[in-house]
Amino acid sequence: MNNLDKILHKSFLYNPVENWLWFLGILLVGFLFKRIFSVLVSKIAYRLIKQETQNVPVSNFVDLLKRPVEFIFTLLILYSAVDEISFPRKWRIIPFGKMRVSEFADKLLDTLFVIAITWIIIRLVKFFALVFLKKAEENDIKTDEHLVPFFRDIIIALIVFCSFFLILGFVFRQDVISLITGLGIGGVALALAARATLENLFASFTLFTEQPFIVGDDIELGSMVGKVEKVGFRSTRIRHVDGSLIVVPNQMLVSQTLNNLTQRKDRRHKFFLKLKLDTPIVKIKTVVDEIQHLIDIHEQTKDHEGHVKFDAIGEYSINLLVVFFAATPDYWESKGIRQEINYMINQVLDKNGVELASPTTTLFGITDDKNIDDDY
Repeated sequence: MNNLDKILHKSFLYNPVENWLWFLGILLVGFLFKRIFSVLVSKIAYRLIKQETQNVPVSNFVDLLKRPVEFIFTLLILYSAVDEISFPRKWRIIPFGKMRVSEFADKLLDTLFVIAITWIIIRLVKFFALVFLKKAEENDIKTDEHLVPFFRDIIIALIVFCSFFLILGFVFRQDVISLITGLGIGGVALALAARATLENLFASFTLFTEQPFIVGDDIELGSMVGKVEKVGFRSTRIRHVDGSLIVVPNQMLVSQTLNNLTQRKDRRHKFFLKLKLDTPIVKIKTVVDEIQHLIDIHEQTKDHEGHVKFDAIGEYSINLLVVFFAATPDYWESKGIRQEINYMINQVLDKNGVELASPTTTLFGITDDKNIDDDY
């Protein structure tokens, strides 16, 4: 027993062996059970707020909270383990430097604790944003689906900003008030340097207040047509009709004419039928009347007046103007309706024996009479 006491109290790296054993034991036990504790704490936290989050499964909550809670347990384990040993005053981070190892360890752990708490708060914000999105989907509230991601990102940015100054003030003992004042003085230069970013940020607030569109709307901006997938601080992501993803600065969305295709009830289609020049006038009248009739009685085009007119006589064709409105805001669905109309028009032309014109070219040759006489 005396030999064991001597071994335990024997000094090693300025600490008794007993303290080093406690250090290793805390690390070993803590790292073995930290995953179990993190999942357990996450489930307990979910039960406390379960009434408000019944539409979100517990697995989503645990997945969001498990890693930051596990990180905090890791810090607690390290803090408890490090507390069992002491660092000599002469140990410094840099040889002959001012900061001791013990001071560095304390500041590092305090900084990591603030980061861990910030991480948990951010994950909780994301979780409650998910709850509101689920409720918006269930109630079919498109406005909330548009606003929740935006305000979620704003709140997260504010949390990170406050966390940064908390670390400076309470961990590194800096004068935060003076620092913020200094940032205010240099704000003009910063604003000039980040003018484009600020313009896009203010444009994003304009988009959310006026709401010319929401996430999921089909819009037309210049020659671009696509579906809005996400509105951020600086830019908006639009899925083009060809499948490509386009990132548009928010400033462009508020400074240019924008057409919200989803807000309209139908889509307009306009094209020309070019018939052969030798088509009899009786057949032209018949084709015009029958195409007009099929547009007037079609289920998807009858609610909005369409027009079929003998528009002009071209260089090589008789041009019929066809205009109708497909009763849908969806791009591809309207294309399907146009396809049906095209099939019917083709049947009308076949039935009446009318052919479409194609560009023709007439070649005129010059005959040399002298050469012909010589041949004879």
